[in-house]
Amino acid sequence: MSQEYSFSLPYEAFDLSLVGLQPEDVGSDLFIERVNAFFAAQFRQFGGSAQAILNDANQTIEVRWSKTKDFVDPKDRVLKLLQGGKLNEALPLLWTLHQQSPQDTEVLFNLGVTESELGRFSKALLILTRLLEIEPGHVHGMVAKAVAHIRLGELAEGEELLFEALRLQPDNFWALRNLGACLMKQHRPSDAVKVLSRAVALSPKDIQAIVGLGQALEEAGDDDAADEQFIKAINLGGPLELIDLAKSRRTKIAHRNLRADAEFRPDVMMYMTGALERFESMSPDEVQKLAYEIALKGQNGLDINDPAPKYTLNTLPGNYSGLHLCSMMYAAFKQFAPNQDVGIDFSKEYAAALGMRGS
Repeated sequence: MSQEYSFSLPYEAFDLSLVGLQPEDVGSDLFIERVNAFFAAQFRQFGGSAQAILNDANQTIEVRWSKTKDFVDPKDRVLKLLQGGKLNEALPLLWTLHQQSPQDTEVLFNLGVTESELGRFSKALLILTRLLEIEPGHVHGMVAKAVAHIRLGELAEGEELLFEALRLQPDNFWALRNLGACLMKQHRPSDAVKVLSRAVALSPKDIQAIVGLGQALEEAGDDDAADEQFIKAINLGGPLELIDLAKSRRTKIAHRNLRADAEFRPDVMMYMTGALERFESMSPDEVQKLAYEIALKGQNGLDINDPAPKYTLNTLPGNYSGLHLCSMMYAAFKQFAPNQDVGIDFSKEYAAALGMRGS
């Protein structure tokens, strides 16, 4: 005969959202049915058999369970789900483990982080606060709680927790990376550069930290150093959205430098003159489609410092340099959205191109 285990919890400690009920449902037949089904299903996932006994008199749920021959440690099961990114599947199991062992800090940490990653920040803060009450020096718990605060827009609270975490562990990468992001949200790029430089030194292949450092350097006014970080991120590769962001920021920097390097660009004027001639044989819809296609390419980064014609378009034949495409895009937007900010100022060259054509 298998050994039977049990634990109990008050009605108020059970998260009704796990079974789709409201406070007014507590004690009803539906409440009993769904709570029983919940625990039976959760224990079944790691090879257990469970039954919940609900006592309305003292408002408690007693869960009695036993192991089957297929039993595996439920923490191992949860870890595999979390590692696989299956947060919604892991969440009920984490709540079950928490209800079974309310003082288990490992479970509290994983539960708080999971709730935060699923966007339930207020609930995550309650859980992580409880974790830090049990273990005040839990650095990863501090970082997780700080992240929940930051995601709620409570930047001062997040910053304070991250500094406390770094006081305990000065080289905690996660605290540094999140502090850098928090400082950027507060428009303090110079402070963020110091913090994110330490993060990148600790983890030189972390794309998020590298791109974050690049953004901080760019906002602090050091375009050359920022561009170095964006190039590093692109060469390392990684999540597509981060690489696209790095490429986009490189294009913005190049646009700024292009205007700073010369008051007037004859090559841009000639590209625009040719574009305006081409537009005469195109419909307004075709011009608009061309502008949007180039703008989309620009989001992924256009190298306007390389004169090689290495880009192609679906809307026009031929090969084009990055600067040629940017010039055409500027001229195209002027045809249907003259006040649109396209990220670069070619107004002088455009005016000159119009003058050459007698417009």
